[in-house]
Amino acid sequence: MIDLHVLDGLSPLRGEERIAFLEKLTNINVAAIGGSDLATIIAVAVLYLLTFMFMCYVWYNHDYQPIRAKTVKLCTIMYVAGLMWMVGDFQMNGLVELTGAWKSCRVWVVWVRILSSYIYSGMLMIRFYALERIFNQSKPYKGRAMYIPAICLVVVLLAYCLSCQFVEGKYITEYFDYAQICVVDDRFRYASIGLMWVPWTVVLVLAARLRNIQSTFNERYESLVICILAYTILIKTTVIHATHPFYIFEKSYRQSETLIDAVCSCMIILLMLGYPTYQCMFRRDEYEKEWVQKLRKDGVVKKYSGNLQVGSASGYSQMDGSTFNSPPKTNYFEKDPIDTIHMSLNTHMSANFITQPTVAHRRPAVEFSALHMDSVVSLDGSADTNPAYPWHII
Repeated sequence: MIDLHVLDGLSPLRGEERIAFLEKLTNINVAAIGGSDLATIIAVAVLYLLTFMFMCYVWYNHDYQPIRAKTVKLCTIMYVAGLMWMVGDFQMNGLVELTGAWKSCRVWVVWVRILSSYIYSGMLMIRFYALERIFNQSKPYKGRAMYIPAICLVVVLLAYCLSCQFVEGKYITEYFDYAQICVVDDRFRYASIGLMWVPWTVVLVLAARLRNIQSTFNERYESLVICILAYTILIKTTVIHATHPFYIFEKSYRQSETLIDAVCSCMIILLMLGYPTYQCMFRRDEYEKEWVQKLRKDGVVKKYSGNLQVGSASGYSQMDGSTFNSPPKTNYFEKDPIDTIHMSLNTHMSANFITQPTVAHRRPAVEFSALHMDSVVSLDGSADTNPAYPWHII
């Protein structure tokens, strides 16, 4: 390939002259940007619009506990990063004419396309790390454990992108007006692809470690499919860039590269949130009850904060905010009398409905929901002001 710097100052080529020059430059048949490229952009836009509507529904039902367990905030960051990734793809993959703002090659390639794809994979890596810490290490995901990985990710990504910003353009990417193209340096190309393998490799390792966790949240199966989709993107990108460095001039390659990125990135988000959202639409109350029952059956309830009340807006099972905290240890006798009943019943109950306290000045009527034995539904108002609360429940 000739040094395009010698052509600086010449009048830009147009139309067939430009296509002929690019064919001589690359030794391939160059396909001009046309209607099928616009159709690809529209298809990606529609896909992300549908995903946006899906995310709006998820946020509208954010207090639905099975949805809240699926790290909605993190998925939202992934959606925004994926959207920016696609916009970067339009420029980097050659689906748009490089005029106006599209000429800023370094901005679109480094700060939009590459950075957003790293953020996307980094968020997924953090999610898997949180699951690893909770289920395999039996440790809470809060405080330093939550902030240090995120801070390290931000520092690494900023350091890489800033270094690319201040390095001379010929070593990263630069725009040549004579042919209206962005030329990406091969060393930068392969360094960026190599760095992309790091978070996805960590995700694969963590997914393998999570293969034996309890099935309440379907993480075992989700992790497998997510890894398949992620490595579809990764292997496809690596192979195309290694074997077809001028793929942006070939219609089938540039369009398939963009479409596969869009479909896989959206499918990962839909996979993470789709099942509880579907249940929320069609079996909202029934599924929530089944979900909490299964949470107890799988024996993972202690990995979450304590409130398991159906219909509650508490975030006992989310990974954002004060997530995955164990209930605070409180002295039994420092609690309110009603809480004392609650704790005593939790300790000694052996049926869904408890009716016979062995010791009581006047028996309070304590009723429990059929599925959630932790929920005090009512107290008989006729009970004495200072009743003697049960020590043993039959």
